[in-house]
Amino acid sequence: MKTVRSRGVMTRGLLLGSVLTGAALAAPEATAQSNSPFSLSANAALVTDYRFRGLSLSDKDTAFQGGFNANHSSGFYVGTWASSISQYNGSELELDLFGGYATTIGQISTNIGFLAYTYPGATDNTDYYEIYGSIGGSLSAVSWSLGANYAFDQDGTGNQDNIYLYLSTSTAIGSTPWSVSGNIAYEDGAFGTDKWDWLLGLNYSFKQFSLSVNYVDTANAGSSAGDAGVVGMLSASF
Repeated sequence: MKTVRSRGVMTRGLLLGSVLTGAALAAPEATAQSNSPFSLSANAALVTDYRFRGLSLSDKDTAFQGGFNANHSSGFYVGTWASSISQYNGSELELDLFGGYATTIGQISTNIGFLAYTYPGATDNTDYYEIYGSIGGSLSAVSWSLGANYAFDQDGTGNQDNIYLYLSTSTAIGSTPWSVSGNIAYEDGAFGTDKWDWLLGLNYSFKQFSLSVNYVDTANAGSSAGDAGVVGMLSASF
């Protein structure tokens, strides 16, 4: 019988712009030609523990991460992101592929898309897929994002569906390069039963670099992978 990995906020932010979920690693656009409707961006990070939705996917060890995005001025985008992980069904690499559409309606930003989680070298029926959507905006000095990820029933989820709902916030500390962030989320289905996870982070940004320290915890995680912990991340965007 196939083992379904318990997955459950990421210490990487959603490169998808939805949360895609935790301490943000969102790369700014780097346009090769100023008159081109296309732009490319890249990001890289070193984390002390790869936490995804509150759960450690690196066995509470260091992980290396990075990705690329291609964006069009219309709002459509595609990208990929990868991270080292602890051994999972024969694979030690998570490779995500995603695409979607992001736009702004009035003062509200919106984002919808499709995400594939793949594990090169893993046994059959390990990969799985999600659709996601989010809205976001600002309230005074606080930026917020409210969203959901839904995995329909498929082989990679043990033929169960899964829903993940989250609220992320961030606010700058005055005019300094420091900011604080928070995230609370609820998950139910293939990867958790009435599971909660939350994060509180302190972030420092300098040019294209970012340093963050995050306290992460869960409730009803069902394993020690969700135990409370402090996670550090050093990231760069290009």
